[in-house]
Amino acid sequence: MFVFDLDGTLLNDSLEISEKDRRAIERLSRKCRVVFASGRMLVSTLNVEKKYFGRTFPTIAYNGAMVYIPEEGVILNEKIPPEVAKDIVEYVKQFNVHWQAYIDDVLYSEKDNEEIRGYAKHSSVEYRVEPKLLELVSKVGTTKILLIDTPEKLDELKKILLEKFNNVVKVFKSFPTYLEIVPENVDKGKALRFLRERMGWKKEEIVVFGDNENDLFMFEEAGLRVAMGNAIDKVKEAADVVTLTNNDSGVSHVLELISTDCLD
Repeated sequence: MFVFDLDGTLLNDSLEISEKDRRAIERLSRKCRVVFASGRMLVSTLNVEKKYFGRTFPTIAYNGAMVYIPEEGVILNEKIPPEVAKDIVEYVKQFNVHWQAYIDDVLYSEKDNEEIRGYAKHSSVEYRVEPKLLELVSKVGTTKILLIDTPEKLDELKKILLEKFNNVVKVFKSFPTYLEIVPENVDKGKALRFLRERMGWKKEEIVVFGDNENDLFMFEEAGLRVAMGNAIDKVKEAADVVTLTNNDSGVSHVLELISTDCLD
């Protein structure tokens, strides 16, 4: 079973999957299980799968808050409760940082600004502007909250939010300029364990490819951990193998080195 993060791992800096990586994964999928795991929305992740492979695969989205399998659809859907989402957004707004929310796999922003437009383009998704977004999340909750700002500001905010909302939500970076806030019981590792147990897969047979902080949770559920050459130091230190960068088809580089019946 092979698990691939998208941004910074399988997708290069032009947000494309190289033909070399695409062919390797296509071959891999004929005999072995392929899973995609992303911080992206489910619709965004599935769109990437359809674009490059013409079909969908078992998928972990929203950093583990949502799990999908083609045969059944969404089999896990966790949310930040309304009262918790309200407290977090009210607190975050004082820092004058862009925030956006995800409700029923729809992206919302209270302002139509550079941040939401850039994110929507990056993820190839539509978005809705809702000036009363705080009121909406206070009523229905949200799958996750995403903050967008400079890496330095988000690093500081991460420390503050972890201290203030400890044991209520998880807070981590998925990209230098993205700070993710998800339900306390959610991360990519827990979602991978849920999927593995649901499908009857063995932990020692799982190979995980990742590059950022949110992928470390999946490393805990893997038999082999592969860090991209462009990965942050923490990911490289936790990996069994460090491959080439996402711009150098680092995924297929490792797949070609692994002795596996999947590529015969």
